[in-house]
Amino acid sequence: MNIIDESRFVADWSGIIRCDVSKGIHFGDDTVDKIYSSHLLEHIPRDRGVFFIKECHRVLKRGGVMRLVVPDLFFHTERYVEATRALIGREKLPEDRIPHDVFLNTIYGAYLKKRRYGAEHYYMYDLPTLVCILKNSGFENIKKREFKEGADKELASFDSRPNESLHLECIK
Repeated sequence: MNIIDESRFVADWSGIIRCDVSKGIHFGDDTVDKIYSSHLLEHIPRDRGVFFIKECHRVLKRGGVMRLVVPDLFFHTERYVEATRALIGREKLPEDRIPHDVFLNTIYGAYLKKRRYGAEHYYMYDLPTLVCILKNSGFENIKKREFKEGADKELASFDSRPNESLHLECIK
């Protein structure tokens, strides 16, 4: 997606194929064993995200596993509601609305800030929404997993955001 400028990372990227996954995955049908995607889906518009999930299903071999990690809309919504309730309970309301602004930026950052495509969130997912999209894309055995836990230990080992994330594993 070209979210990260090449000059910002240092590593041996030989063998890594860079592409805009919202436009397709450059592998043939049924050729990939495993897919790990973390905090990518929310950076593309919903329709492109659904397309990406369908592309993942297309390239995975039968029985292939995908681990999908996204910011959890429910988690962020609960944080916003708790912070707002605490403010409402005060005798005097504050003059700024930091919880409100943080929440809106998390949810709709791409619409609030005109920045480079992919730099902000375009869409947020909760468990029921993501399960529905995955089922409609052909995935089976969709399971919510905990941080660094799952049936596929290798994919689970890549997790890096424990609190704010929704972790799902599914099978083609």
